[in-house]
Amino acid sequence: MSEARPAATIMVLRDGADGVELLMLRRSSKASFFPHAWVFPGGRVDAADASVAVRGSVDGVPTSDHSFAVAAIRECFEEAGAWLGDGEPSDGLRDALNTRQATLLDADGLVADLERLELWSWWITPEHEPKRYDTRFFITALRPDEVPEIAHDEVETVSSQWIRPADALAADGFGLAPPTFLTLHQLAGFSTTAEAMAAAVRRSVTPIMPEHGRDADNNFIIALPGDSLHPVPEQACEYTRVVLRDGRWHGEDG
Repeated sequence: MSEARPAATIMVLRDGADGVELLMLRRSSKASFFPHAWVFPGGRVDAADASVAVRGSVDGVPTSDHSFAVAAIRECFEEAGAWLGDGEPSDGLRDALNTRQATLLDADGLVADLERLELWSWWITPEHEPKRYDTRFFITALRPDEVPEIAHDEVETVSSQWIRPADALAADGFGLAPPTFLTLHQLAGFSTTAEAMAAAVRRSVTPIMPEHGRDADNNFIIALPGDSLHPVPEQACEYTRVVLRDGRWHGEDG
C-alpha cells in the first residue's frame, strides 16, 4: 500500500446571472492523474505551505492542518491566476511557482486569507491504487466587487471556464473524477453563493475512502460509505455509489 500524499482542492464560486457558477479547469493530456478531466484548482501540499503567513483559520480545520488550506489558495493562484489573500503578487511569481523556482515564502507581503475558506469534504484515494492522495476540498466565494482575471496556466491545465454545476453535469464530453461529479451534484442545489457558504459551515466532514467494484452488468463502481460494497455502514454522501455506465458517471444507492 502506497502512502497517501497530502493534497488540497478549492471550489471558487461566484454569483452569475443565472445562478451560482464555479471555476473549472481542464487538465492537460500529460497529467498523471485524470488527464483531460475537468477539475477544480488543486494539487499537492508543499512543505513550504506550512510556513506561509496566514490570516485567520478555516472552521473545523486544526492549526496543524492549515497547510492544506494554504495549498488550496496557492494552487488557485498557480493554476487559475486568482490570489485569495492580502497583498499583490509580483509579476513573474506565478510562473516561478509553477516551475518550482519559488515558493510563497519568497513573496514579500503576501498573506493567505484562510478566513474566506470553508471545508467542504475530505477524500482519500483507495489503498490499492498506486498513486494516492489525502485531499481536503475547500470552498470560497468571490465578493461582488472582486473580478480576478482568470487564466489557466497552459501547463497543468489547458482550458478554463465559469460554469453552473448543473450545466457541467449535463455537458457532453465533460470528463469528471468521481469526487468532482459528487461535489457538482451537491452544489447544484444552491441559488446563491451565500447559500452554499452557509451550507459549508453546517457540514460535518469526515474522511471518505471509496472501494472499487463491479455491478451485475460489469459496470465499474465507486462504492462509498453506506453501500453494500463498502465496510463503513454510515452513509456520507447523497449517494452510496457512483457507477460508470455508457461513459458517464451515475449516482445510485446500493
